[in-house]
Amino acid sequence: MPRFSCLFLLLFLPLLLLADNVSGSPAAQLIEQGDALKGKSEFAAAMAKYREAVSKDPESAPALFKLGGMQLVQQQYAAAIDSFQRSLTLDPGNANAFVGMAVAYLHAGSYELAEAALDEAVRLDPSKKARVDEVRVWIEERSGETTGHGTTEGGMSGAAAGGQGGH
Repeated sequence: MPRFSCLFLLLFLPLLLLADNVSGSPAAQLIEQGDALKGKSEFAAAMAKYREAVSKDPESAPALFKLGGMQLVQQQYAAAIDSFQRSLTLDPGNANAFVGMAVAYLHAGSYELAEAALDEAVRLDPSKKARVDEVRVWIEERSGETTGHGTTEGGMSGAAAGGQGGH
């Protein structure tokens, strides 16, 4: 795994995998089991529990969010993007899901979409700005195309260039 990926995961994995309030959901017990497995670094088993939770309750934003986080850890970037997008359809205010989606977009080489997702994460939770700014540096180094805070060389914001808009 490239150096920036390891650092990135160290910085953001805790945010991506924070326990959401899932009590009352038909998938809650499965999510808790997945969280326990994740805590033991049994990521494949945790992902299986999160998949089962999504199967049991396809409308569970927390289950989709957790599944996206595990897919990201397993380097299944397209699947992670899909899970984060589905989670955000159900819970558009989840800044951590936008961060997770940005990480997946970054690894998939979609730098403008990554920046747009980061913009939305900071809009939803300004306390994430310092960490997001670190990620922006990595995006700029990797893409060589951005000039800062969601703006491409042509001056178009990431959202205007096809990224996630605000909710």
